[in-house]
Amino acid sequence: MSGPRQTWTLVALWLGLVTAVVGTVVAVTGRRPQTGWFASAPLAHAAILPPTNWQVVIGVAIAVLGAVVAAFAAGRLSVRRRR
Repeated sequence: MSGPRQTWTLVALWLGLVTAVVGTVVAVTGRRPQTGWFASAPLAHAAILPPTNWQVVIGVAIAVLGAVVAAFAAGRLSVRRRR
């Protein structure tokens, strides 16, 4: 018989898995920034960095968050109290 705690843990497990998949899809489908030949200024004190693609960064962050939630929920489901 499943109690209310196990039900919420199952909900958290599925939401974590769905969030991890959505984050992965967002990160993979993000456009990669165009990097090509660019001039370097060796005497300048500023670094020339390629542009950051925020869709990939946010997608990875969402995927990691979903994986952490799913891992905690799976760990909670794997431990059962014995009576």
